[in-house]
Amino acid sequence: MGIRHLLLLLVYLDPLTVLSASTAKRNKPPPKRPPKVKEVINSTVVPSITPKRITQVQAPTVGDHDTCLGYYDVSGQFDKEFACNNTDHRYCCGSCFLRFCCPVKAKRLDQRVCTNYNTPDWIKTQPPSPAPTGDTYDPALDQTNTTVYITCGVIALIIILGISAKVAYDKATRPPQEMNVHR
Repeated sequence: MGIRHLLLLLVYLDPLTVLSASTAKRNKPPPKRPPKVKEVINSTVVPSITPKRITQVQAPTVGDHDTCLGYYDVSGQFDKEFACNNTDHRYCCGSCFLRFCCPVKAKRLDQRVCTNYNTPDWIKTQPPSPAPTGDTYDPALDQTNTTVYITCGVIALIIILGISAKVAYDKATRPPQEMNVHR
């Protein structure tokens, strides 16, 4: 585990290939193919569509995106308001209980018809009653401690039996020793 291992570790874990960059020859990037300009379909000229690579996310124009308002979903969790302005998904779509951003304006959610902006009634908890309900805790009827004691006792007994069996086995397989009695 010396310098050789350290060098091997550096070679295998060099994520930026810094070590090999100085020795490797710089290759030219492959030449780009010229895009197809025309395709002939049924003797008509149709310009071909070349997919454009997006290298940067373009900044959204102000007022060109929706904002999904905060709402309570089906599980009663409040989802905060969010703006659909990060990508080409600029419209608030989905349902009143599950909202997301989508690119199609026709699927836009009309948020004015939704009614889940306030806390649902089934989430609101009742205040505690001042009087006891009659179901008081009786420790004499609680069997939880007894179950724990029995389980722990059985586990301890099994551990003690295992240790005893190991000691007995070791004594039985040990070769006899000579007894030297000095007077």
